Amino acid sequence: ISLYFFLADGPAMLRSLMELSPLDDRHEYELWEEFGQLSRAVVTATLLSAAAQGVLGGVGYWLAGVGSMFLLVLLTSVTGLIPFVGASAVWIPVCLWLFLNENRPGAAIFLAIYGMVVVSSADNLIKPYILQGQSNLHPLLALLSVLGGVQALGPIGLLVGPMVVALLQTLLKILHRELRELDDRKENRLVVAEE
Repeated sequence: ISLYFFLADGPAMLRSLMELSPLDDRHEYELWEEFGQLSRAVVTATLLSAAAQGVLGGVGYWLAGVGSMFLLVLLTSVTGLIPFVGASAVWIPVCLWLFLNENRPGAAIFLAIYGMVVVSSADNLIKPYILQGQSNLHPLLALLSVLGGVQALGPIGLLVGPMVVALLQTLLKILHRELRELDDRKENRLVVAEE
């Protein structure tokens, strides 16, 4: 229901918020553009990271000789979207299946190491890289915003952390630009007064 009203009345809601805000309209538009750009970047990073985890998991399943590849790749991709659980919700049970049911400890150990080192850690590399590429965040700042957001807010911190950092960065840029313009005006007044 909320999504419907956001889509139907979004521009009117935005105008109302802009009227209530004490910021200049050009600063509000700059913040809105940054928010929109970063929102798209976070969603893209999350989806691409989950897809990459699915593909990497598929490679591991294939190397370990596991059947039902398509189903496992699909499940790995879907669980890759879930914070904290991630792809390990699929590859850990597959490792246990290989070890306990199929009596293949070598394949199980290989898949466990591969899952930890490659599949699950891909998320920590892909998200900051995409966030840095599609937004104005430095890669280290993107990584810290994702990790800090998760630590402070839990799973929703994956989305909120980078947005808060980007909005704060934009506000600081606006403040810096305003202070520089204020200094330039003061210098111009001094030059005019000296003449």
